[in-house]
This record gives sequence, C-alpha cells and structure tokens, in this order.
Amino acid sequence: MNDISRILFLCCALALSAGGCAGLRGAKPTPTGPTTSDQAMRYFVEAKVFEAQNNYLGAIVALRNAADLDPTSPTIYTRLAYNYQRINDPRMAVHFARKGLALDGSQARLRRLLIRILESEGDREGAIVHIEELLRYEPDNWPLYRHLAYLYFETGQTERVAPLFKELLVQEHTPPAVKVDIAGIFSRINQQKEAERIYRRILAADPRVENAWLGLAELKLAQGHRREAIAIYREAAGHLPDSSIPYHLARLMVAEHGLEDLADILAEESAEVLYHLGVALSEAGQYDQATLVFKRIVEMQPQTVEQWTDLARYYIYLEDYDSATAVLSQAAEAMPDSSEIYLYWGMALESTEHYDEAIAVYQRGLEYLPDAVELYLYWGLALEQQDAWAEAIEVYSQALVASPGHAPLHVQWGVSLGRQGQWEDALAQYETAASLDPAYSSTFLHWGIALEELEQWEAALEKLNQAVALANDKSRVLFYLGACYEQASRQLGRDEYFDRAVETFQRLLDIEPNDAYALNYLGYMYADKGVRLTEAVALLEKAIALEPDNSAFLDSIGWAYFRLGELAQAEHYLQQALEYMDEGDPEEQAVIFDHAGDIASALGKMDEAHAHWQKVLELAPDNEAVQRKLLP
Repeated sequence: MNDISRILFLCCALALSAGGCAGLRGAKPTPTGPTTSDQAMRYFVEAKVFEAQNNYLGAIVALRNAADLDPTSPTIYTRLAYNYQRINDPRMAVHFARKGLALDGSQARLRRLLIRILESEGDREGAIVHIEELLRYEPDNWPLYRHLAYLYFETGQTERVAPLFKELLVQEHTPPAVKVDIAGIFSRINQQKEAERIYRRILAADPRVENAWLGLAELKLAQGHRREAIAIYREAAGHLPDSSIPYHLARLMVAEHGLEDLADILAEESAEVLYHLGVALSEAGQYDQATLVFKRIVEMQPQTVEQWTDLARYYIYLEDYDSATAVLSQAAEAMPDSSEIYLYWGMALESTEHYDEAIAVYQRGLEYLPDAVELYLYWGLALEQQDAWAEAIEVYSQALVASPGHAPLHVQWGVSLGRQGQWEDALAQYETAASLDPAYSSTFLHWGIALEELEQWEAALEKLNQAVALANDKSRVLFYLGACYEQASRQLGRDEYFDRAVETFQRLLDIEPNDAYALNYLGYMYADKGVRLTEAVALLEKAIALEPDNSAFLDSIGWAYFRLGELAQAEHYLQQALEYMDEGDPEEQAVIFDHAGDIASALGKMDEAHAHWQKVLELAPDNEAVQRKLLP
C-alpha cells in the first residue's frame, strides 16, 4: 500500500467511526432510483466543501462515494481527476480523467489537464492522441497545432508536421502571425524553401507583418547569405521604420563588414530609416557608427516636410530641445504654408508637457494658415490636457467662424462639454455634426457614449450601431457597442442584449484576435453571469498572456475560477490582482477588494474577508451589497 492509499484508508476509517462518511466500501451499493441520485449529489456537495477547505483527500473520499452511486456523471470523474492532481497522484488523475472523457469527450478543460499530466509523466505519445482529439473540437486553435508539432518533433515524427499545417495555410481566415509561426516550424525541419515561400506570400499580401520580415532575414542568415539578409532588413525598414527592424539591422553592422555595409546604407536610405538605425546603433553601444548615421542626417538638406521632421526627431532623441526648436523654426520659415510642420512641432512640445509653448506654435501656424482646422483642433486638445475646458470650447468656436460646417470641431466641442458633465449640451453638438456630415462615424460614437451616460440605453445602442456601420476601424467602435449592450442587459434586465454583447465582442475578436481588453471584457461577462466558464478562463488566459500585470485581467480570471469552484486558483489570481492594483482607479479597486472578500469568505477566512470588504466601503461607502456582507 503506497502513502496516498494509506492516507485514504485512514481517512475513510476515521470517517466511518464518526458516522459521517460512507467510506471506500468493498461492495458498491445497489442503485435505488431517486434516493441514490440524491445521495450522490449530497456527496458531491460535501466534496465541494472539502475543496474549499483545501482538504483534497476528504474531497476524493466523498467523490469516490458519489461515483459509486452515479457512475454516469462526467462531472464527478472530472472533479476526481483534479483532486488527485492536487495531491500529486498522476496515475489516478489520468485514470479518472479518461473515465470522464469517455462519458463526455467535449470537455476541453479536462482534456487539457490530461495532456499536461501525460506530458509531465513523459507519455508524449499519449499526449499526442489527446491533442489530436482536442483539435476535433477546436479546429482553429493555433496553439494546439503548434504544441502538437513540437511533440511530433520530440517523438521523431517530423514527417507528420507538414500535413498538419497544410489546411491551415490555405484557409483565408488564418492570421498572418500563425502563418509566420508555421514558416518558422518548416525552417526547423529543414524545409527552408517552403518556409521562404510562406514568408514571401505573407509579405506580398501585407508588407507590414514585421515578424515575416524577421523570419525571412533570419532564414537567409542561417543559410549564410548575409548580404541578402541585410537587403531584406533594409526593405523592411522602408515599410516599418518605427519597429524592431532597425535594431536587427544594427546588429549586423557590428560584424566584420559592418562599416562597408553602412556606407551603402548612408548613401541610399531616407532620413527616417537612418534616424531609427542611428538610435538602434546608439542603444547597442556602437557610438562611432551611430555618429556617422546622425552626421549624415544633419548633412542632408531638407527638401520635404519628412526630412525636416526627421532632423528634428534626431535632436529630440538627443534631448537637445533647443536644436530641435531651431530646426523646426527653420522648417516653418522654409515651408510656412505646411500645417504638418506646426503640428509636428506642437506635438513634440506636448510630448514634453510644454503645453503653453505648443499652443504658441499652433497659433503661429494659424497666422499663416487661418483656415487650418487641424491647428485649431490641436490647440483645443492642448488646452484639454490642462483641464482648460472652457478655453478649449472657445477655440473650437473660433475655428467654426474660420471654417464653418466642420463636423469634427462640433464633435470635439461636444466631448469637452461631456468632460464637464454637460451631456445635454454635448448632444446638441453631436446632432449638429451629424447634420453637417452624416457619414462621420466619430459623431455617432461620441453621441452613443453621451446617451449611455444619460442611461438612454435604446438610443445609445442605435447611435453606436450607426457608428459601427460607418467606421473604417470597426474594432474600436465595436468595443463600445459591446460594452453598451452588456450594460443595457443588466440595467434593463434583457437577456437578448447580453447575447448581442457576446456577438459584438466575438465580431471584434474576429477582426483583432489579440485585443486584450476585448478578451477580458468578454471573459468577465461570462464569469460574472456564471456561464461558459471554461471559455471564460481561456479568453482571460489569453488576455493575461498579452498583459501579465493588468490587475483588472487578473481579477477577472480569479472571478471566473471562483465561479468554477476552483477556489485555490481564484485566491491565487486575486492576490496578484491586489498586488498590481492601480491605486489611481478607486472603482476598479473596490471591485477587486469585493471579489477578494467573497473568495476569502468561501475559503472560511472570515477575518480576511471582512478586511477586504471594509476596504470596499472606504472606497465606496454607499455600497449596500457589501454593507450587507458585513452584517453579523
């Protein structure tokens, strides 16, 4: 008898002597209809209590009795698998996970647990079988394909990798990031031609896919084609100057022929590419080469707005703001009718919080370009940065005298009114903007937000749906629409609005699958409503992978685990949420403390729960729900 079995035996013996547990009997009871089912449920509930107390052995005893009474319940076997895992008995965890999956093969979370255990025990073949089975239920789950590919590598089955990805590569909806990963895997199995073909096909469709450029250049370097790699980096830098590409190019400048390669680059590349390369060389400690690059930028005689701004950007990088101002002043004299110069100059000053100087620049530009609406807009925005709302509105009013009939000015005027709580006046501005330009999506977006603030839910939804129909960048507007549907569902008690919120966020994630805030919002919606909890955890895990220190995301996944009854996991994530909590957001803090209190209470830690709830009342004294929790 091993240690775990001996402990289980003693636990059962003690339970029998106390008359409180049926124990692990040799003979299974004969089912007796509804009474048997009720008894199984009582054992299951008893197990949940044990789990909340971290008494996993007690939970196992109760669940084994429940399984004896109801051997057709996949939920009982699932809980047994998790509890055996918690006491580090992988053999029994695997046994009961398989029993649960035999009854319900669609349990993705249980199958993932089984895969983890099999891998940790060295049974990669077994893990492969279950990943392949999981893909039947999740055919678009790219991480599963990648996981399976690496297991094929580890088990010497590399011939199975290419067929695995064939279907994914031809599907139109497969994201470029997935195709880049597939190309990387092909390069690992010595199929470099296929990898290069995939990279080039991605870039032909969209030259802004940074990782495709990086993968292609690294492939050429691995083949010993350094010059080709440099040419690829240079072409990529032309498309993506403000990316990591110049840093990879700078890495090659350190090598034996770096100065020779740099000479060609200095002679041929634009000031913008040179600026980012100079920064990369400087940060890599290659100061001599960086100096050559920056000298070349200074030597260039600016002929265009871009060349002037690149030269100014160089001085801003050096934190030589006097030289940057001198350059931009020269630029304004050379090209006094270019609003872009004044806008760049003003924004550069705003980036260092020199708002008054920025306003002076916008005003200088308006002396030459009195009809330049953008300069008025940025002047007003600079005032808004200083909470000078009334002054900002005055600027927008002046702008409309100079350029009547400009919808964006009315919209920004409305936003300024809203920031002061003057929502009804803001609505009037949005109505005017819509009459001037019925196709301007921002009007309807801000109009919908204002109506939300006034709790006019039906009207808000109408405006936000109009914004979605008109917007080019639909993802941003879809977020507001989904959030409005979710809030309306709670305020009006209409379940169909919750369903519409789900549809809206799913639509957003089809467009932007890595939108961390959309992933979190949808996952929290499920968790708070207590539905689709396994899916909620998957969404929130992805959000946290994108922003690991986001306290709101950590709170959301903790709450999802709480709803699942996984109290240890819930407590773990809430502790992290408390650690990373933003002290500048009292509303978020109150939610996190409230959730932490509920979880501590479920774990029987009442002193800790009360301390968390007291924190909520410090932040939100009128929270009646928390007040009731603190009643004796």
